[in-house]
Amino acid sequence: MVLLLWLMELLRSARLWVAGAVAAAYLFDLAQFTLGQVNAVTAFVPVPLLMCVVLALYQPVWGAMVGAAWVIAGSAAMHALGAVPSGRFTIDHLTMPEVVGGASLVVMVVWRCRGWVASGLVALLGAAGIGALGIRQQTELANFRTLYPSYSGGQQLLISGSMGLLVLLCAVVAGFALRAHEGRGMPPAIRQLVRRQWPMAGALLLLTVFDLVNTVSDYYGTGVVSLLPLALMLATAVCAVLGPMNPLKWAVVAAALVGFGLAAHVSLGLADGDSPPLPVPTTVVAAHMALVCYLVRYVDRERAVWGAGALVGIDVFTLSMTRTGGMREALLVAAFLLVVAAATGEYFRARDRERTRTVQVAVTGAQQAERMALARELHDVVAHHVTGIVVAAQAARLVGETNPQAAVSALDRIEGAGIEALAAMRMLVGSMRGAPVAGAEGQATMDLAFDLRALAENFPGPVVVMDVELPPSLPPEAGRSVLRIVQEALTNIGKHAHDAKSVEVTIRTDGDDLHLRVVDDATTQNPQPACGTGGYGLVGMRERIDLLGGRFEAGPGEQAGWVVDARFPLRREDL
Repeated sequence: MVLLLWLMELLRSARLWVAGAVAAAYLFDLAQFTLGQVNAVTAFVPVPLLMCVVLALYQPVWGAMVGAAWVIAGSAAMHALGAVPSGRFTIDHLTMPEVVGGASLVVMVVWRCRGWVASGLVALLGAAGIGALGIRQQTELANFRTLYPSYSGGQQLLISGSMGLLVLLCAVVAGFALRAHEGRGMPPAIRQLVRRQWPMAGALLLLTVFDLVNTVSDYYGTGVVSLLPLALMLATAVCAVLGPMNPLKWAVVAAALVGFGLAAHVSLGLADGDSPPLPVPTTVVAAHMALVCYLVRYVDRERAVWGAGALVGIDVFTLSMTRTGGMREALLVAAFLLVVAAATGEYFRARDRERTRTVQVAVTGAQQAERMALARELHDVVAHHVTGIVVAAQAARLVGETNPQAAVSALDRIEGAGIEALAAMRMLVGSMRGAPVAGAEGQATMDLAFDLRALAENFPGPVVVMDVELPPSLPPEAGRSVLRIVQEALTNIGKHAHDAKSVEVTIRTDGDDLHLRVVDDATTQNPQPACGTGGYGLVGMRERIDLLGGRFEAGPGEQAGWVVDARFPLRREDL
């Protein structure tokens, strides 16, 4: 188990995965050599190619160029020595290390090189593979023609070419997937498309090879005409892969491709009455189903009907032109597949709609919570300072005529409170923008007890008596709420309790709860606050306690004054 975990950690890098795959393939061939199933030439000719793969891990251009050259040179050496392998597990006449090594080179150049460089190198490697198959095929032709003079090897060459095409396209898809994962030189839309569509591309490639091996070669033979369905299937598969970008456009293109293929089929004389029914490539069927699904999922109803109608119409017309019997069964199967594709698209459309609605609700809730938090913060920070300014100004006006020196002192306090208000506003705006700010009066720090003492010392109203017993650890949001509630309670005392002589602030732990109580000794409450009509202070305090899962009460005291009482749990998982 420990060894398995170590191997998984070691092979996490894509480069190590490539190296591990190549090493495993070569060990497989060495095992065959040890068992006497392959000769020494077949076993050791792939070694330079594997070294090119190692070079391509760091220098993909040089690794691909040297690897392509060695594929041709190694094939010529095998042909000269008469040691061409046959009956392999992947592509005939190619060893497994050569197939894995060539695919690894394609993956590396698509992944690590620029677009035009990668295209040229992939073409070079593909040409080298075709050349290697051609050279090695000559050896088999020479051997078989001595026994079977009419043997051409076309069927086997088509199958080997189809498998080679599959390996090449799978390697290209893997390279693009790695490229999209890193975002190397790809537009965001293309990168997202590759990430989403690479399973679709791989499935369509497998279906293409299945059609080539099991259907097309039997119907069209192995001549040049067999390239027609291959081109049609690949082009239709490309339309399906690109479908999510513009479903209607690619559906029309796919329908046009089928029409072109039908016209070519008729022009080649393959649609006469003596010909067997044209086999329907599963690649085209799967691609059309995917396009119908995309139309239903992404396009409005009217345009989706037009796009799906184009696909269904050309498919039905093609069946009528290429089949002389069995139309009812074919139409029933086509109708069933159409319903499956449309239902799948409708399911994903409903799921997308539900996800969009969920995201919108979450965004709206987050925006509302952010607005409420900003409103509370703005009220608590600014109203405290502005209230002090107004109270000091009113006091200066009352004593200005009889005690000018007291008025001057009041003006000094007003100036200081104004400076603090501006600093608090700047800090609030800076925190909203994410800028790091230094501490100031009224702003929470990491020391709640210090913040509370500073708040009491700078309060311009009655004397504040603090009785604070804080728990060893207090969540930051809870500490911030405690500071803001005390600040707002003192601000309200400055507004309403003009004859208050002292204020008692008590903060204690009560079991698993924190209990906060602010009481003043005013004998009367001023119905007209110093700053005009009342604001949202009590609402903001209640909201803070509600967010902490606690209980908030505020009202007149039993004897006199005003009482603010709050209690909230200390042990809460979401704090």
